[in-house]
Amino acid sequence: MADQALSCKCGSGAPHTDERRFYLHILAAVGAPATALSARAQNVASLEVRVIALLRDLGLRMIMIDEVHNLLAGTHRDQRRFLNVLRYLSNELEVSLVCLGVSEAVDAIRGDIQLARRLDEHYLPNWRDDAEFSDMIQTLIAAMPLEKKSNLKVKSFKQILALTGGVTSRIFALIKDLSIYAIVTGDE
Repeated sequence: MADQALSCKCGSGAPHTDERRFYLHILAAVGAPATALSARAQNVASLEVRVIALLRDLGLRMIMIDEVHNLLAGTHRDQRRFLNVLRYLSNELEVSLVCLGVSEAVDAIRGDIQLARRLDEHYLPNWRDDAEFSDMIQTLIAAMPLEKKSNLKVKSFKQILALTGGVTSRIFALIKDLSIYAIVTGDE
């Protein structure tokens, strides 16, 4: 289990992220054998010790935090505390830290200079009208549980790009909505 990675959403849709919520999400992500009530009753320090022990036992090598931009919803103090938690976990477990999010994610990480120095910034470009985009759309459509073959044409691909701005999550949502519409209307 030496090549383990943990992936969590920062805030997981909650209005802000705090240490307790984060540790509880980690425990849930690794399938910790505890009732939610007993875990919630523990103080943050107890949860931290439990999480460190479990992640060490798993041989964790990487922590991936999605939607790290959600940090910005908290107060400055909350942001600093959470960034300290990330830095602490990275140091204590000697693991790589990968933080993902929209452009504001960079601002969230920059709240901790030491952490910001450790992380490289990489940006994913929006999709363009090219063969790679066409392949991705065709793969996505092939994975949909549709009985009939899609009749999307090159013009449709251009419309998808125009409607979504080339943003992956918007493209996936649009294709899903189109598939549902085709099923509901009987066009599928």
